[in-house]
Amino acid sequence: MRTTTSALLKLFLEKGSKKWRPSQLLEKLHPLLDEALLEIELEALVREGWLIRDERGRYTFNLLGRTFTGEVQVKHEEAFLLLAPFELRVVLGDFRRLRLLPGEIVEVEITALYPEQVIGRVIRRIAPSRRTFIGVVEEGRNRRLYVTPQQPSLEVDFQLSKDTPAYLVGQKVAVRFLDWGLRYPIGEVIQVLGPPRHHHTEMHAILMEFDLPEGFSEAALAEAAALPEGIPTAELHRRHDFRGLPTFTIDPEDAKDFDDALSLRLLSSGLYEVGVHIADVSFYVQPNSALDHEAAQRGTSVYLVDRTLPMLPERLSSFLCSLLPNQDRLSFSIIFQLDAAARIHAVWMGRGIIRSQYRFTYEEAQQVLETGKGPFAEELRHLHNLAQKLHNRRLREGGVRFETDEVKFLLDEQFTPIKLFLKTRKATHRLIEEFMLLANRQVATFLSQLKSSPAIYRVHEVPKLDKLRALQIFLEGFGYAIDISNPRALTRSLNALVEAIAERPEAHIIQAVAIRSMPKALYTTSNIGHYGLGFTHYTHFTSPIRRYPDLLTHRILAAALEGKPTPYPDVSQLEALCRQASERERIAEQAERASVRYKQLEYLARCQGQPLAGIIVGIENWGLYVELSESRIEGFVPLRNLPSDIYERDSYGHLLKGRYTRRRYRLGDPVEVEIERIDFDKRQMDLRLLRHQGEHMV
Repeated sequence: MRTTTSALLKLFLEKGSKKWRPSQLLEKLHPLLDEALLEIELEALVREGWLIRDERGRYTFNLLGRTFTGEVQVKHEEAFLLLAPFELRVVLGDFRRLRLLPGEIVEVEITALYPEQVIGRVIRRIAPSRRTFIGVVEEGRNRRLYVTPQQPSLEVDFQLSKDTPAYLVGQKVAVRFLDWGLRYPIGEVIQVLGPPRHHHTEMHAILMEFDLPEGFSEAALAEAAALPEGIPTAELHRRHDFRGLPTFTIDPEDAKDFDDALSLRLLSSGLYEVGVHIADVSFYVQPNSALDHEAAQRGTSVYLVDRTLPMLPERLSSFLCSLLPNQDRLSFSIIFQLDAAARIHAVWMGRGIIRSQYRFTYEEAQQVLETGKGPFAEELRHLHNLAQKLHNRRLREGGVRFETDEVKFLLDEQFTPIKLFLKTRKATHRLIEEFMLLANRQVATFLSQLKSSPAIYRVHEVPKLDKLRALQIFLEGFGYAIDISNPRALTRSLNALVEAIAERPEAHIIQAVAIRSMPKALYTTSNIGHYGLGFTHYTHFTSPIRRYPDLLTHRILAAALEGKPTPYPDVSQLEALCRQASERERIAEQAERASVRYKQLEYLARCQGQPLAGIIVGIENWGLYVELSESRIEGFVPLRNLPSDIYERDSYGHLLKGRYTRRRYRLGDPVEVEIERIDFDKRQMDLRLLRHQGEHMV
């Protein structure tokens, strides 16, 4: 949904059943909407049934009495539905009283509309919950065994059948819902995960929680095993041969697959010929095959702290498709001719054969770049200079320059984290990033010109006005400001902000909050551009080993270049694949964050009783949120752990003030804390404040 549409509907929701004149709406939403755009939006929403216009030209929400179907979600005790397309929450009530569980599909009727709240009632149950619930088996006073779900966290007991063996008491298990008993849901154990707080138990629990498959189907493995090891002779004659070019890969040290390589040579014209060579997965994975079905269902590879769940079987992801050094590999290549200012003079796209001559890690390539000594030193220097030109031009043309650090762990043989460190971005990361962005942008621009063939785009909307206002308020707490009057002004002020906070201890926190204020990038067949990158056309093409949309883009591009009919003429089919890929990406990110947070807590468990430095990153009526400086994990200081007083939070969430002691806790204040309690099941941590800006608290 467009940002303007979402902002308009949110305004209607805030006032419940209030009737609005267009002039009132315009006053509230300026400068996001002008009069002409507002008229277009209102007409579309009336036509789609979301709004009603009365005889006096006033508009009101059209929700009362309407029915919608969706999946039940639960937070605390409240069951609700998220109403597409603008994720409006429809509150249903206490899930236990209604005998609802997360994952159940129901039809609801909207019964009441209040400011900022929509109430509904269940009128039909369509499908029971198929979710997997994770918890520890316990024994009740009646000697019956039960499980209280920890993921998702639910304040209800699942009663287990009488034949559940007693030795499971204390074990973490996966439970499937069967039916509702007189008071409690009835469940059965479908898998024993192991003793709590053991590494493999907890990682397996995360896999079950997010429904991530560990293995591949027999059909997919059989297809992978049957693929030829060498390059077929026919392919040698129909592809462009790039094996004579200076070519190399640059990847993380622990990378298992290499799906992109770069080549460079200086032409007699003085131009640079830069090759972006991508693994030709589409040659091996054919549409509607078992391998294709598995890849579509997974959507993406998933990277937990101790393992990778690849989108494709290892024979493909780590061998046949991977651009290993000194091995002939099939590629889908884009060859750019660039001048010294990184301006494009010519482009060639097509299938090729490459032979990577060297496998760099980012650290190795960085050392060669800095010292000027080592393999491909001259090529790296030229590529680095071109990448800098591309990067600077992208920022001038509207790209946002956010950069974040990644938390990594050194694990011992028992998978216990013995060291935590931050992987900072190096010049070589930016080098690879800029050429991948260039290739993705080129493919998207080309595909957009094919009017008869739908394509996949990676889009990113302009941030919503309410999110920007909340970000403004958050930044004011740190003493910074941004201009949200229009998208270009926002981009300029965000880039100025990133520069201003570069050396500040709160820099990564501000960037993280700013990123969360942005809409989530997603896949769609409707191109609306990519705000964060400042591109009018963008897609994903450069990682087909680990992302399914890239594989789809390869197929569409190959058909277009070869003059064949598109393999995806049905826009609705392609859009459905886009929605699925966006959802699988979201689930993968949640699972990856869950595994990192668990290991952060495990690492911090050894630090109990020790003073830890942190900074206040959130203020609520019930306490302070503090991010620990070393581990970058957030913990909570409840009011009970602050000096005795009556505390009041200001309306913006910038300040917590004691009524009698006049103590003031502000966003960004440095603090010293110690760990009071770690809840590994909920992945939460309570802290006790020891010192605030030099003042001892205990």
